[in-house]
Amino acid sequence: MNRDFTKEQKMHSCKRLTALIVALVFVLGTMFVPAELYAVENEAVDTQAAVTEEATTEPANAEPSVEEETIEPTEAAEPETTEVTAAPEEANEDATNDLSDALTVDLDSIDEDAYDGVIYKLKDDTTKREIKEMENAIEDLESDQTVEEVISQEIYTADSVETISEVAPAEQIEYIEPNYIVKAMGTNDPDYAEYGWYLDMINAPYVWNKGMYGDNKTVVAVLDSGVMMDHEDFAPDTFIAEYNALGEGDNSSDVSDNSGHGTAVAGIIAAAQNNGKGLTGIMPNAKIMPVKVLDLKRDPDTGQLKTIGTLTDVVEGINYAVNNGASVINMSFGTDSRSNTLEIACNAAAAKGVILIAAAGNEAQQSFSNNGPINPIEYPAAFSSVVSVGSVNLNRTWSNFSNYNQYVALVAPGEVIRLAWKNGGYKTESGTSFAAPQVSAMAAMIKQMDPSVNYVDLMKIVAATSDDKGARGYDPYYGYGLMNLKKVYDYMAGDISMYEASLSTTSYVYNGKVMTPTVTIKKAGKPLPANRFKSTYASGRKAVGTYKVTVTGINGYTGTKVLTFNIVPPLIKSIKAPQRYKGKLKVRWYKMSKSQRKNYKNVITGYQVRVSAYKNFAYAKYANVKGITKTAATVKGLKRKTYYYVQYRSYKTVGSTTYYSKWSGTKRAKTK
Repeated sequence: MNRDFTKEQKMHSCKRLTALIVALVFVLGTMFVPAELYAVENEAVDTQAAVTEEATTEPANAEPSVEEETIEPTEAAEPETTEVTAAPEEANEDATNDLSDALTVDLDSIDEDAYDGVIYKLKDDTTKREIKEMENAIEDLESDQTVEEVISQEIYTADSVETISEVAPAEQIEYIEPNYIVKAMGTNDPDYAEYGWYLDMINAPYVWNKGMYGDNKTVVAVLDSGVMMDHEDFAPDTFIAEYNALGEGDNSSDVSDNSGHGTAVAGIIAAAQNNGKGLTGIMPNAKIMPVKVLDLKRDPDTGQLKTIGTLTDVVEGINYAVNNGASVINMSFGTDSRSNTLEIACNAAAAKGVILIAAAGNEAQQSFSNNGPINPIEYPAAFSSVVSVGSVNLNRTWSNFSNYNQYVALVAPGEVIRLAWKNGGYKTESGTSFAAPQVSAMAAMIKQMDPSVNYVDLMKIVAATSDDKGARGYDPYYGYGLMNLKKVYDYMAGDISMYEASLSTTSYVYNGKVMTPTVTIKKAGKPLPANRFKSTYASGRKAVGTYKVTVTGINGYTGTKVLTFNIVPPLIKSIKAPQRYKGKLKVRWYKMSKSQRKNYKNVITGYQVRVSAYKNFAYAKYANVKGITKTAATVKGLKRKTYYYVQYRSYKTVGSTTYYSKWSGTKRAKTK
């Protein structure tokens, strides 16, 4: 044992001596190396490392780096530096050239301002491993290089083709195309950039892109203070059948506007587009029928100049518009006094298919009583035949001046709206007066697509297409929500997904057979013909459960809509008179026949009963029994000598879901 220990001790001593000799040789060697050479060699090593790192990220056409030039005099360093920098550059250049074949267009032929980087799509057969390798390469990119996923593991954007070459080989790329910059649908009107926000909010550019500008068959009567028809922002053929309800004789066609209000309203609807002046109307090709029913006068109460008129002039204007072919009537005015005469005129116009639009009013928080702000109801907006329009601001939230009540149908932007004004100028104003004509323009588009649409149809379209705001569903501040021309167009153009769809009944099992519900599709409340859509039911509709039916548009209609329906257990027999006990009832039902048990053995798991002292079964107590042959269940915990209502139903459990039949008829019994 001592001999082994001595041997091991000698081995450790030898190892320590060897390490000491190596260290001594290194120190002595360093002392005899010239300082200049040592510095140059270390610089060459450091520089070589820097060049190696930079060469992996430099573009293929980059100039030689400064570090490469500084080490050229060193013979030992030069071959290594040349080898490190040249190979990656050549490889990167080859990779970029390979990717050029995948480009859909020569980038040099496109203005650099027309696109922002590129888009590339991976081939369908790209494996998950290859995608993972690409993602790892993306993470290693320099900070000024970007690749971002657009569609999950399929389409990506990159800042350049060179960057793509660093993360994916050419054989994985299906195509590369410019990431073009998209701008709002063409208008060179100078005020669009600053004041066209509300047109973007209601998706006007979308419908312009679909060719919706209004047409010469769609006439919007603007009942207001007249219109400056020679304003620079109106096309010469915009106006038709102008009428002055205030004038007599030769003055009956003089609709000159000394207020500016009517000119503003008409401009929102139909100011010329792409004329290099002002803004643009929502339906610039629609015809405007100027009907002057208001004028700038002194208010008899305040003495201030206001744009006012009388009910008789308004009624005359409505009748004139209807009799001369107006499809839509805009009324950006109101009174808090209800008038039977005005209501009759509005109802008569609506009965003839004319759509009437009116401003909800701007008095929500301008008048106060002891109980807080007064929010008057304005007419004609509040009539049942008129569409009442409220206002929202740039943030899509309710304008605090906009009247709110149960008559408001929808809202449109009404704050900081750029307007054509009297004397050929422009002005920026706020009010529901300028929200209403946007809805009138929407109605003109709807009439262009389907002239048969009336007030009732329009309200169904509004309910189906408005962007819900405020409280869920309808509310008095936003009505059905913010107008959305895109949704309206899709609805009118035949997008089935926008339509009302319903099933005739919940499916059920009857004598062992599945009864499948039929589908009804309605557009603006009117059923579509069966040749406009087809219904595809989920297969395997033989067991209790939830099933889907997909409705697909055909013959000019588009889109799909998915509905669900349940196949539920049947209710086989009626209930018997319950047996009565102290504090409990035994609910019984009639026994199935042998053939019934055979038909329903796969669709009934068991039965449920309920007992309540109330006819509507409030606070009911329940009891379940399992088995298709069961004919009774007992509910305990009841009061003695008390009358109870009792029912039963069958159920089927599928996975974690339980489906129930309808309830049986009701029996009444008294506990003992």
